[in-house]
Amino acid sequence: MQVIHTNVASGNKINDWSKVIPEPYLEKLKSRLKRPGKLGDKLNNYQTALLKLTPAEQNRILKAFNEQNNIALLLACQCDCEAITDLPLAIREPVQILFKYAFEIITDIEIRHKQYHIIYESIPSHVCPFCGYEKFDALGIGSRYEALDHYLLKDLYPFAAANLLNLVPMGYKCNSLYKHTKNILYRTDGTRRRSFDPYNKHEIVKISLDNSEPFAGNSGTLGEPLPRWEINFNSYSEEISTWDEVFCIRERYVRYLDAEFISWVTAFGKKCQRKNIPNSEQELVNVIEDYASDFELDGFGEQAFLKVAVFRMLYIHCKNGNQRLISFLMNKVNPRSIA
Repeated sequence: MQVIHTNVASGNKINDWSKVIPEPYLEKLKSRLKRPGKLGDKLNNYQTALLKLTPAEQNRILKAFNEQNNIALLLACQCDCEAITDLPLAIREPVQILFKYAFEIITDIEIRHKQYHIIYESIPSHVCPFCGYEKFDALGIGSRYEALDHYLLKDLYPFAAANLLNLVPMGYKCNSLYKHTKNILYRTDGTRRRSFDPYNKHEIVKISLDNSEPFAGNSGTLGEPLPRWEINFNSYSEEISTWDEVFCIRERYVRYLDAEFISWVTAFGKKCQRKNIPNSEQELVNVIEDYASDFELDGFGEQAFLKVAVFRMLYIHCKNGNQRLISFLMNKVNPRSIA
């Protein structure tokens, strides 16, 4: 891109793209440079459109290219960029076609595949890093991998469509049902917002349900009221707010907890039955605390981080003497203990 713009600014037109492509990539790309409708034609169309623009417009487009690829700075609100819809109309289609094709190329030559494998192997428990509970399909011969989502929308920021730092493995629900076409850089009211950078270290977000209220929520399948879930995070940075807004985290966790709560406390009761404990309220409190601590060792496996939060909440309420909750859990431990 820099070479194209430098030549155009000098009044030169590139006719041999093989002299422009960096040597390490030429062997893989040279067959696409001469075939009709492939990379060479798309570069020609971009260059032709660029030649029709004023020098100021050409500089503006190169600036947009550079800024759209400043992923980390954009997510941290340390710079801004123009979207494709802000740029001159004549250049929009050539840009979108060229960079859509660039995205296809990194798929064809298996760059995306290699990137996904590296990330998959580095994610504990192989779950979606955005929700923490949707399981990724296991890798294997012929397996299909999860979507590599365009964190910055490729329809608005096409210059970043083939940037690996803009491609993030994401579960189907996070990608297709929740983030979908949301603009990670802007709120719905048009104001800028900071977002987590998936490729940079950031604070660990922990979930707390301590302020949830037992028996005050929706009714379970057997008619027993579920807790009224209050989901809190260990801090309230703008990045966490963006994460919650874009992926509907609280809303989804509430639905998930409603669906799983009874099965989780039932499993707790069965484990206690096998060990013939507890026999008193204090023993129940102690067992719940130990049960929550055991889940902490599992990290994100089998939704352990949510189970930790649930049983920490139950521990707090039982320790504070919530007799209805104590009776409910004792009945799970020994169903015959209450008529």
